[in-house]
Amino acid sequence: MKAPICEVCLKTDDILCPADEKKLQEGIISELDVKVARLLYKLLGDVEIEFKKAVKAGDLIVIMVGPGDVPVTIGKGGRNIKALMRELGKRIRVIEGLEVKGTDEVKKLATDLLYPAGVFGVNVVYRPGGVRYYKVLILGRDRKKLPEKPNVLENLLSQMAGGEVKLSFI
Repeated sequence: MKAPICEVCLKTDDILCPADEKKLQEGIISELDVKVARLLYKLLGDVEIEFKKAVKAGDLIVIMVGPGDVPVTIGKGGRNIKALMRELGKRIRVIEGLEVKGTDEVKKLATDLLYPAGVFGVNVVYRPGGVRYYKVLILGRDRKKLPEKPNVLENLLSQMAGGEVKLSFI
């Protein structure tokens, strides 16, 4: 399993090696990343998947994995996710983690995160001074289908996209 911490740290429960401890101190990885990586390793073992990051907001934890790794991470009948929900005490959403380079990646992240609500489109809005943000357009009738409150989802998307994201209902 590929993770943001080394294999030795995946197998131990209490301490991190100096290199991974430095990553944690510098904010490259979070305590949640370490905890989720270790739990996934216990559940899946040496399966060929890539765990990228875990992001928490409100009552929801989003686990980002490599391309094609979502089904393996969820497990047969959702077995792995149910075990993670018991351990972490939060609802979990597993999505494919992408490096955000533009609106296409933001749209894919938003579509995966906001399901079953549909994403109509993504616009880039430029503010004075060259500051920009992404505006995710959602049909108004899908507001009740959102998995969490809109402000929590905006926070999650902003963390995952590495820039400000706003939800807009049309």
